[in-house]
Amino acid sequence: MTATTSSLPKPAHFAARRLEFTPNQLLLGAVLIAAGLSALSLLFNHAIDYDPEGWIVYGRELLGSQALNTTGFPAWKPLPAIMIAPFTLITRGEGDVYYWLFISRAAAVLTVFACAALAHRFGGRVAAVLAGFMVVISPWWAADGAIGRDSSLSAMFFVGGFLAHYRGWYRWSVLSMVGLALLRPEATPFMMLYGVWMWRSRRLAWWFTVGSIAVIVLLWLVPTILHSGLSPAEISRDSGGKNAAVNSAFPALTVIVDAAKQTRQLPAVLFALAAVASLYGLYAFVMRRPSQGEALWGRNGEELVLIGAAVAWVLIVAAETQKGYAGNPRYLVPAVTVFFATGSVAALRLAGSRVALRLIRSPSVALGVVAAFCVIGTAAFSVHSLQSGVRLIQTRDRQVYAMRQELLTLRCRGRVFANESNNAYLAQITGRPLQDTVNWHLPYMYFKGKRFWFVYCAP
Repeated sequence: MTATTSSLPKPAHFAARRLEFTPNQLLLGAVLIAAGLSALSLLFNHAIDYDPEGWIVYGRELLGSQALNTTGFPAWKPLPAIMIAPFTLITRGEGDVYYWLFISRAAAVLTVFACAALAHRFGGRVAAVLAGFMVVISPWWAADGAIGRDSSLSAMFFVGGFLAHYRGWYRWSVLSMVGLALLRPEATPFMMLYGVWMWRSRRLAWWFTVGSIAVIVLLWLVPTILHSGLSPAEISRDSGGKNAAVNSAFPALTVIVDAAKQTRQLPAVLFALAAVASLYGLYAFVMRRPSQGEALWGRNGEELVLIGAAVAWVLIVAAETQKGYAGNPRYLVPAVTVFFATGSVAALRLAGSRVALRLIRSPSVALGVVAAFCVIGTAAFSVHSLQSGVRLIQTRDRQVYAMRQELLTLRCRGRVFANESNNAYLAQITGRPLQDTVNWHLPYMYFKGKRFWFVYCAP
């Protein structure tokens, strides 16, 4: 008796079912992984930078017994202070540091997932892996995320806003733009344009857009004007260090060059190719002609808006730097994250182009060659920056530890001071306002009793 077709053993590819996840499940999984890795990292290191220490002080003053005072440095940022403030009611001192570092490091991991998801939408799984890899070995990702800077948080909001829009989650997209604007004022024009578009297209009520804009304006302006009579723009003007872009011969050009440096050489070239290719896509969009299917980028309106927003972000930072603002490289990170996704997709599309397939007959081989070239080429230029990032993390860790030990050694009955580069650490450790812990005449470190000190005890 012959076996029926249904009784025959099925091939392996039929036996193994492909796992499929909903967007909500993927988002939840990414958040859980990010939270786990962030918490695990705190067991090994809790180095923190100057600005986050100042935000912790502002958060403590928002809901504490001391009045909020935003006249000093670091500059006032609404979002970190608001996020930190409730936690300061539970714990003080080192606990506040752990809390903010947990948020910052989790945001760094989520930025990798967000960039990969963005690349996956336009280029598939290989593009997603390549984009995530480029983020991880970028000059800013490890160090900025580890020491609590706002780079990864701003990148997460920027890319997350696009991803939420693609899913039709328009309120979440607006809220992402609001969160970004409360970190980086450069996002305010994007928020206003997007909010008006959502209102005009009847996807959101007018009051939601107006309310979002009002929140941004009030939280930025009221604290600084109330305390100093100056707007955040006036306070931040000419606040960059000696190596800031604002102090270069041509600040705007320096910002554009910094954007390429933060992207790395090979990803920057790939993004430049995508940007040039988008010009034809823009021409076809305006003239209502179908664009070429082999274009590296700019095949539809989504791609044109995405790359246009990234380029516009860099140009806004360049323009404000030319007008006298610091223009630090970390301001460019939201746009740079989009560069990685765009460059990854452009690389894979380049592998599938007619020219590549003429040289390499097999599409899979061409894809592997291009992916390997991007990985090796990007990694080769990243060794020095990764080493510098590790040194920065170690320096910040030793710096805060040294200041704590100095306070124990001094046992000062009066006030303690540090210079303007260290007062935020001292203010956070001692629970005092930023203005009460700074001495503008102190050097970065001073020599006392055969060793260097950061903390000075007033007589």
